[in-house]
Order: sequence, then C-alpha cells, then structure tokens
Amino acid sequence: MSGLISRIAAPFVLAMIFANPAVSRSPDVASQTRAFLNAYAKGDRAAVLGMIDPSVTAYGSDISEIAHGVAGVALMLDADRRLWGGPARIGEMRDVSMASGGDLAALTFDAPFELAGRPAVMVRFSMVWRRDGHGWRLVQSVNSTPTVGQSADELLKGAAK
Repeated sequence: MSGLISRIAAPFVLAMIFANPAVSRSPDVASQTRAFLNAYAKGDRAAVLGMIDPSVTAYGSDISEIAHGVAGVALMLDADRRLWGGPARIGEMRDVSMASGGDLAALTFDAPFELAGRPAVMVRFSMVWRRDGHGWRLVQSVNSTPTVGQSADELLKGAAK
C-alpha cells in the first residue's frame, strides 16, 4: 500500500517543488549574479548600484572592508577600480551551490579574478539575494581569497612527517 501511495504522491510532490517560484527562478538568480560580477569588474557604477538593495552589506577580503548601503558599496567599487588600475575580469563561477526559498536565494561559488598581465587569483563569493518588485537585489555579499595547501588534512600530513 505504501508503494502505491508513494507512486501516486511523487508526481504531485515534484510538481509542487517545480511550481515553487524560488526553484523556478533559480536560473534568474544565477544570471543576476553573473551580471553583477561583470558590472563590478567593469566598474559599471550605475549597473552595480541598480542591482543592490538599499540595506546591502558587503564584506571584502580584507578585515577592514565592510560596506553598508548603496553609498558604502559605491565607495568600495571606486576604491577597487583605483587599485586595479585597468580592466578586470571575474571568470567562470565554479563549485556553485544555491539555496533558495520564497524571496531569498543564497549562492556560494569560486571564480578566478583576473587583472591584465597578472596571474588569476581564486576568490570565494557568498551572495544573498532578495526578490522585490524590481527583481533580485543583492542584500549581502562576502568574498575571500581561499588558502591553498592549508586544509586540516594537508597540515596533519605535514605534521606527521
């Protein structure tokens, strides 16, 4: 009997999952994230500021880099552009994980950051988006530069030698 119920219920459960707006809009969040990364790397101030929520908080990779609100993100973008001194590119999003429900979606991924004439640096991003009447808006962003060769397993192997 339980096998019959699961065969009958399964299509309804799947239909409910894929009818859920958060699930069906997940590609929208991924494409909005890609658009944001492209705009930020280009220094497109209008595009970046148009994609963020007024209450946004953004954490850069340095402990001192915390931006609150639109004005804070604008200052962070301006400082990054001055530091970069030329064109930048944020490459393909890798190891992407997404969680969403209702009007919130969170993505975490790695992507190479490239400046002309310099080796790429891998950056880990975690971004939280909220859907409002204007679409998906960034409400929180955290990025860091992950270490290499510093995992617990690798450190323990070195200590055992």
